[in-house]
Amino acid sequence: MARNSGGVELFCAGSNLSGVIHANVSGPRVCSSDQEDNIREDFRGNCVNVTGLGGWTTDTRFATQGNWPRHKQTMPYFDSWSPADGNPTEFPGAPSQSRAPLKTEETLLYKEYNQQQIEVDIVSYPSIMASSRKQCRRRSGNSKSRKRYLAELQPVTVPQQVSQVVFISEDEHLKHHLLKMLVTDLLPFSKVKDVGFRAYCRALNPTFDPPSSALWVRTELQSVYEHIKAEVRNMLQSVPEVALTAEMWTHTSEGVYLTVSCHFIDRYWKRRNCLLETVALDSERDASRVAEQLLKTSSDWGIADKVKVVVSNMICKGSMTESCEAKGWAHVRCFVCNLDIVFREALAKLDEPLWRVPQLLRKCRAIVRFFQQERDAQRQLRANQEKLNLSPLRLVQAAAEDTWLDVGTMLQRLSEQRAAINLVLLQHVKEDLWLNDRDVEKINSVLAALQPLRDTAKEMVSDGYESLSNIIPLVDNLQKSMARLSEDGNQVAKALADVCLRRFSHAGDHRWMALSTAMDPRFKNIMLFSSRAQTIEQKLQAELKALCPSKDASPLGFGTDEVDAILKKYKSTNTMVRDQNPLDFWRLPRGFKKLSHIAQKYLTVVSTAVPLQRAFNPEISRRVHHSRCHLEPENVNLMMFLNGHWSIESSNSPESE
Repeated sequence: MARNSGGVELFCAGSNLSGVIHANVSGPRVCSSDQEDNIREDFRGNCVNVTGLGGWTTDTRFATQGNWPRHKQTMPYFDSWSPADGNPTEFPGAPSQSRAPLKTEETLLYKEYNQQQIEVDIVSYPSIMASSRKQCRRRSGNSKSRKRYLAELQPVTVPQQVSQVVFISEDEHLKHHLLKMLVTDLLPFSKVKDVGFRAYCRALNPTFDPPSSALWVRTELQSVYEHIKAEVRNMLQSVPEVALTAEMWTHTSEGVYLTVSCHFIDRYWKRRNCLLETVALDSERDASRVAEQLLKTSSDWGIADKVKVVVSNMICKGSMTESCEAKGWAHVRCFVCNLDIVFREALAKLDEPLWRVPQLLRKCRAIVRFFQQERDAQRQLRANQEKLNLSPLRLVQAAAEDTWLDVGTMLQRLSEQRAAINLVLLQHVKEDLWLNDRDVEKINSVLAALQPLRDTAKEMVSDGYESLSNIIPLVDNLQKSMARLSEDGNQVAKALADVCLRRFSHAGDHRWMALSTAMDPRFKNIMLFSSRAQTIEQKLQAELKALCPSKDASPLGFGTDEVDAILKKYKSTNTMVRDQNPLDFWRLPRGFKKLSHIAQKYLTVVSTAVPLQRAFNPEISRRVHHSRCHLEPENVNLMMFLNGHWSIESSNSPESE
């Protein structure tokens, strides 16, 4: 719902003009619907900037006075106001007589919200009439009952005096969606100049003249940016604690960038994330400088004292853990980044005469490169795929960084298309690229060893982010699967299992991982009934004692009857199913109000530095990387911020809800 200290916004739509009425009002008033052609007469003397632009707000149904419109739904014009309580108080310039009751075919549904803010339930005319008639039929079948029902609809109470009305034209509506498109797809501002794009816009709407100025695009988006930034800043002031994520990515021509986001759980127990800033880093990638930048960003947003943990995908000089601890923060490496490190270290162990997996990967990359560069080979491959009844899939090149997901996708395609590939290689006399039986055996071993990683990714994939609490259970399952493959003689799986054991064996000793797992009702038994249970309970007792100090506290700071009773009750509750949302447990009143503060603190921390749908989907990841690498350097921060808050796909955008 729109909130504006100056008034309330209502939608209107006519036969030739659809737009938004922005009204500043005072005194109790009621609006009714009548003839459209009287609107200008009734509001004469009060219409200011009739053809101007409305402002921007985060609610898609309303617009506020400012620089850019947002409207989505329409309603019939209303041309007069009648008293809500029987006292005839009219608009200045409006007819003095009260209007007749609402007509059946010009009905508007209203709902009183409270004394200062209102929400108008507005739908288009056909929807209103269909809904009203349906409800009338349930009450009575005659037209007199329907008229009585429509006349009794509760009107909206508007608490202030009308001072101005702003109409938003259809062209402005289309410009709004043009900006939305640029933000959602991370397109450069120069897109509005493209001849083909402009011709397409005119084909859709011959009366629409799309703007052709990149300066206009930047000016409008800058206004939206400033408005959203102020809203996010105000929202973060009421958040007690946040976690930061730091994503480092490389621009193809402009060097390294750092995207900083913050995460928290709101008072309704919903996970929220806010992209804060994207800044360019120097080429040195020093951990201490990254930590300084994180401190600067969090200070600029007024949350420096609320940050407790930083989750990053950094591979840079120095230790991110030590640099973050120097700022008073804990550091957690992104789980996706950890899996890639495990895979690379396992590959290094397999660089022996018997296996030589790195050499096999170089050969596979050369095969893909050959088909990408030779058009004749591409045509022959498609013909062979059709002849052999194979799926017409293109070959995929793995990144040079040897990420397990890219390598697995590349090897899977080569294994499926081996017969068609070898026929083409024979025609082009490329014996050095021929995939022999030994190569295929190695490829199948690598794919089998990567299957547990794929299963782990499937369990994590969702929209947005997941809590850090799922890492320990996932790693336990991953190690068990690797152990079974190792027993079957898969050397790649054995190497992966050895590295996993070394990398994740101390995950239970990490304070944030351990306590977040204990506070997750799905996995609490893994920690509270394990060999580390006593240590975990002591840490939870210390956290509870800080919230509810007791007179009988022991010198050690834990073990009071109150704290023990809370933990005992929590341990005795049933665990949730894995695919349930753990925040639902704490949202409901279960007698764990004090413990819920600890749960909110530790479940706030996320497991990855990037959204999961991008972390485990190479296609989406490549598309996002390609899009942001084509942004102008001066627009990177603006577009990345709006893409996180104002795009169609963003969870923070009202239009995505």
